[in-house]
Amino acid sequence: MQVPWDDLCFLFGEIMYGGHITDDWDRRLCKTYLREFMHPKMFEGELSLCPGFLVPPFTDYSGYHGYIDEHLPPENPTLYGLHPNAELECLTVASDNLLRKLLELQPQDSSRGEGAAQSTEEKVKSVIEDILERLPEEYNMAEMLTKTTERSPYMLVCLQECERMNRLLAEIRKSLDELDLGLKGDLTISSSMETLQCSLFNDSVPDSWARLSYPSTKTLAQWFGDLMCSCRELDSWTQDFVLPAVVWLSGLFNPQSFLTAVLQSIARKNQWPLDKMTLTVDVTKKTKDDFGHPPREGAYIHGLFMEG
Repeated sequence: MQVPWDDLCFLFGEIMYGGHITDDWDRRLCKTYLREFMHPKMFEGELSLCPGFLVPPFTDYSGYHGYIDEHLPPENPTLYGLHPNAELECLTVASDNLLRKLLELQPQDSSRGEGAAQSTEEKVKSVIEDILERLPEEYNMAEMLTKTTERSPYMLVCLQECERMNRLLAEIRKSLDELDLGLKGDLTISSSMETLQCSLFNDSVPDSWARLSYPSTKTLAQWFGDLMCSCRELDSWTQDFVLPAVVWLSGLFNPQSFLTAVLQSIARKNQWPLDKMTLTVDVTKKTKDDFGHPPREGAYIHGLFMEG
């Protein structure tokens, strides 16, 4: 007599247990586990429920409890099919969240620097004034399109970066103006304004800005400094749409589009099939100031970091 494995998988995955699962992805995960474990190897003692944990032998209820307590390995990423470094990332994120929450719980009625006491509103107002004073104007896309009729891959990347920068600058200016009016009493303080105020006080990048920005883990002051550098890079790039001598890759909103543009540019120049091309990277011993013009093929980049 053969065990009807398919029927058992359907019974457990769709009726007895799976029928109580409301999320489609959770039900899919349940079916995956069933397909992985519900087969004849369960009775051969060769099936591992996880690395280092074999299927227990036939016993009673208390015997299964004892087997689990004695043989189940300590929880680690490999039990879930993940790389061991996943635990480092998980603990890092948990630590960052914990420290961020502790920072948010600190009293917000005194300044953290030297000098006299400073209220939350006073500090936030000074941050608003400083950012609005330094915030550049948005790029005139219509004017830039009239500078040249050429639509090279690098020019398209530049235009896309300017469009993304415009959306970010507009959101920063709009949200700060609204918060400034709210602090003056001209507008009712909303929950989004309170969140923005808390972020400005804690020197963290507001979520509404981060969603439109390039990836960064820096504080607000450092992040805004990078934003100014990105604007200066775009200002230089949009003068004549000539590829800069060295491109700050980590300062782009979409670095992958620039890497694709490198391939497209070389493919068009040499009439090579794009799908057959790959990127190669050569690390030089020079700094970005040592280069006065871009290479004949490819591009010089800087701003990469090694982790680990």
